[in-house]
Amino acid sequence: MGAISDTSQLSSIQQYINSIETVERIKHHPHLIERAPNIEIDDLAAAAFEEVEHAACLRNRQLKIFSLNLLNDSVNISAIAKLDVSNNELSSLPGLSSLINLEVLNIRRNWFGELPSDVGQLTLLKKIDASRNFLKPTQDSLLFGELRKLDMLELLDLRMNQKCRTFEHREFIKENLKHVTGTYGSGRDVNVLISIWQEMSDEKGCIGASAAHRNPSLLRSQLEPWGTVQLRRRLIRDFGMPPSDPEKTGRSEVMESLLDCYRKEGLMKINTPASNTQHVDLNLGVANRRIVKIDGISVRQELLDSILEELRDWRYNAKRGGSSDNRERPSINAKCYLILRAPSKDESNEANSRQEKRRQKKMEHNQTLWNLAMKAIQETDPEFAQRCSEIAVTYGFIGSPHIDRQNSSPFYGLALGNFTEGTGCVAVEMSARVVCEVNTKNRLGKVDGRYPHWVSGYDIENEERYSLIYYDTLSKYQVPGPAIFVTPQE
Repeated sequence: MGAISDTSQLSSIQQYINSIETVERIKHHPHLIERAPNIEIDDLAAAAFEEVEHAACLRNRQLKIFSLNLLNDSVNISAIAKLDVSNNELSSLPGLSSLINLEVLNIRRNWFGELPSDVGQLTLLKKIDASRNFLKPTQDSLLFGELRKLDMLELLDLRMNQKCRTFEHREFIKENLKHVTGTYGSGRDVNVLISIWQEMSDEKGCIGASAAHRNPSLLRSQLEPWGTVQLRRRLIRDFGMPPSDPEKTGRSEVMESLLDCYRKEGLMKINTPASNTQHVDLNLGVANRRIVKIDGISVRQELLDSILEELRDWRYNAKRGGSSDNRERPSINAKCYLILRAPSKDESNEANSRQEKRRQKKMEHNQTLWNLAMKAIQETDPEFAQRCSEIAVTYGFIGSPHIDRQNSSPFYGLALGNFTEGTGCVAVEMSARVVCEVNTKNRLGKVDGRYPHWVSGYDIENEERYSLIYYDTLSKYQVPGPAIFVTPQE
């Protein structure tokens, strides 16, 4: 059986994944025969904005230059009360002072390094959303003198401007925006919104310092490798939930909502005493997602015997990097973890030469193992063998749900040892509700490690499990497709 790379085969696998996920999804969401569109909170705000009378919207037009001519001819410029130019690449708004009745200005997600120069002439302006730009807490950037002219100004949103990030910045800006009683001032304070980065970094948004510290049986551990954006999208697209505001709802709240969705569908088991049903900790829920199984591609027995012999020698040879003190990837729960790298193709500078010398020294002790390992992948997938830049050699690898963000493409895994057949598989999230366990014992299994994956349980105290993980970090990046490359036979 050869390696799977044909586009039609990959398409067929993706169709299978979509169909099995749909079956699971419509059990609880009959209206979601198709996944829901990815609607963000900004989209809802923009839709509501466009329905407002005397509003002009140029949101998400990839604009780099603004002109009043871009506004709808049917709109009376002087009558515009709300202007939305968010999600563009603008850094200025020439002619803005012509909008003499403007009350709301949205320049969110642009390239503004300073507020529009004539903002002080918009005497009716009440709200300015300047979040997600490049503004600084300075006079040159925020034009305090101009803003103080705005008697009606109530809100200045500066969230997610990286230079406006501390308690001190917020207080400094508020102090400089205080209206003085007199020609322009009414004595009203402006509400200034800023993302306090200390508060954001202190948020308890994740569990476990790394994959090595996460219990792989817990659903939260399996979801933790995903970024918060992906978790928000899953709530919307796969569970039909409304979008949440990233400025108000952090990772912890998003994760809790997602875990609760899984709980309601029975995809999580919670061992809670009957007397304590009011205090359910979703973080301790055991995953109960659907599991499908596939086998990797068999490797010749003679070659397997030679590789296993080398691995056992490596395991007890500290010079070869097989001691328990050598864990080159401490974020993974493994008794031993060694990385062998292919010969460098670039020795053009001193730093690379030093790296190459270290690589050569490590390879000297493991050249036979490298050659045997490469022989296995060459016989299975010669095209991938040409791209393989590293091989991770492990012993006692278990659990550790993670994503290999540095990988350029899918990886291959080969496991050897006396562990029980059908255990110690590479488990990978195939879709929101389905996990695939890939049997890699004496087989090369292809998996896209850019999806959450981990090693399923086996008797680690009494059984041995070695693994070779072939991956590529140097080739042109391949956009992730399906997480697996064989259609499960159920």
